[in-house]
Amino acid sequence: MPFLLLAWVTLAALPAAAQEPPPPPPPPSVPADVPPPREVPRARPSLSEEDREVVENLELLESMEATEDLELLIELSQEE
Repeated sequence: MPFLLLAWVTLAALPAAAQEPPPPPPPPSVPADVPPPREVPRARPSLSEEDREVVENLELLESMEATEDLELLIELSQEE
C-alpha cells in the first residue's frame, strides 16, 4: 500500500514539474582579453625604503617556501 501511495504522489507531481519555467540562460562568456582577477596589476602605494626592504624580504621568504615545498614533493615522489 505505501508503494502505491508513493507512485501516485510521484505521478501527480510530474505535470507540475513539466509546467516549471525553463532555467534562465547562462551568463555571457567573459571576453578572452580580460585577465583573471589575480593577474590584474595593482598600483603599488609608495613605500618607504624600510617598507620596500620588508616587502622584498617577504617575497624572498615566500619563494624559498615554494622551493622547499617543491623539493619535498620531488623527494616524496621519488620514495614511491
